Amino acid sequence: MSGPRIRLGRTQVPVPAAVRPLLQRVGHLAEGQGMPAYAVGGCVRDWLLGWDQTPDVDVVVEGDGIRLAHLLAQALGATLSVHEQFGTATLNVQDGSDVVHLQRIDVASCRRETYAKPAAYPRVTPGTLQDDLFRRDFTINAMAMAVSPVACGRLVDPFGGAADLRRRRLRALHARSFLDDPSRLLRGIRFLTRFGLRWTPHTRRWVRQAMAAGALGWLNTGRLRKELDRMGQEPDPRACVEALIALLVDSPSNRSAANQLR
Repeated sequence: MSGPRIRLGRTQVPVPAAVRPLLQRVGHLAEGQGMPAYAVGGCVRDWLLGWDQTPDVDVVVEGDGIRLAHLLAQALGATLSVHEQFGTATLNVQDGSDVVHLQRIDVASCRRETYAKPAAYPRVTPGTLQDDLFRRDFTINAMAMAVSPVACGRLVDPFGGAADLRRRRLRALHARSFLDDPSRLLRGIRFLTRFGLRWTPHTRRWVRQAMAAGALGWLNTGRLRKELDRMGQEPDPRACVEALIALLVDSPSNRSAANQLR
């Protein structure tokens, strides 16, 4: 990995009291291995919103995430599933653990992703924390939080996700986001309805361009079904379906699909 270390912001994320001991343990273990570690993504977003019931924590490491996952599993008495090709691991917390309120802890090495063609699975290579944040779908999910002993709770927000969250804006990170991964169109709908957000003007234009190109049709059946199933698990699945229909109707090439969903 190369590039400068990312700078910590001044904002202190309001970490739920029940989760803080776990994050401190992760920070101590990672520091002992010389690897900066961060909570990242949806858990950071939810904590900034004041939600304290997040069942899963995602951790990224500038270093060997799988090694840290093994150490953490041993410390917590958790079961471990390793995905060597992606540099990721999942810890399933057992009943009786002191972090039983969590269902899963995902640990990954920081990575960058490149797409050989639209809607293809990405090629993954080692990267920095900034690389790892930039590969994500929206700015509100591209935030991290330090878990090191001396800086636990400090926000890392290089793309302005916290401001977008306060202003209820949903913003993609770059113009090719929905072409690289069209499932982000469906994830965006879920976030719009769950958090009461609106597309930023640039993001709406990118959405329309992807829809006009027929990007949703590039997804294989499995990925499409997974995203639709997740819509069904949202607090207001009907609102998700209505937002999807509106998106399809807005694109003439997709109107027949919209009629099938009515």
